[in-house]
Amino acid sequence: MPDPVILGKKLQALSTAETARQRLHQIRPLRGVRGVPIAALTRAVKEAWLEHPYKLPRDADLLQTIYTEAWEDGIVAVGVLAALVPDNPVSALELGMSWLEMCDDLETADALGWLVLGPALLAHPRGLQLGPMEEWLASPRPMERRAGAMAAMSFTTEPVTGPAAAALRERMGQTRLVYVEEPLSDALVQVADLLVRDHEPHVRKALARLLRCWAQGDPDAVEDWLQSVRGGVPKVLREEAERGIKRGRRAMAVDLGEGEE
Repeated sequence: MPDPVILGKKLQALSTAETARQRLHQIRPLRGVRGVPIAALTRAVKEAWLEHPYKLPRDADLLQTIYTEAWEDGIVAVGVLAALVPDNPVSALELGMSWLEMCDDLETADALGWLVLGPALLAHPRGLQLGPMEEWLASPRPMERRAGAMAAMSFTTEPVTGPAAAALRERMGQTRLVYVEEPLSDALVQVADLLVRDHEPHVRKALARLLRCWAQGDPDAVEDWLQSVRGGVPKVLREEAERGIKRGRRAMAVDLGEGEE
């Protein structure tokens, strides 16, 4: 059984004062930061997955303890939980939602959304359930709305990024991981409709990214959505969506040209 104290000491040994100072300019989670460089943190997530046979719900309390130790420990916990989603999406969703209630930094919110919450909804034994996502997107807490927007990234064909994805990549034996073969445009329309008037900068930035990535995979659907929004789409969102539409259509033209040869 992995020891959170030993993991914490390992992460602390990898930390540097300069990395801690730099990270504190970006985030200030209540749990504090150790200052582990991203490359080392990525390796730590991978090693945590390889070294111990985690299982849900058996190890939920253990992962909870790890998550609450420090920011880097939390990223390790999120990474391990992401790799466990295929085995038990219901337990993973429950644990991820409890962490979301405590989440107070963007990086953790993004990792929780994209790697745990969204995939758990996709893998739910009753099929895709958007009820929880609607609750996140309607939350008074911007961090929950941000996580909800990033959860919808799992409905696009954008490959996952970030150190927390290391355990899932290791489990799947792939470096380029996506959750769906083509964008789930019906669900993405619902998400975009709920967030298009959100004025919180961090939420709007996540939605802009979501629109761009969605458009790259399904430009026609995003163009239709842009035209359907009453009162129009805010400029910054429209620009990102149109950038994605252009990229998506260029890629489709290239694929079509290769198919004709």
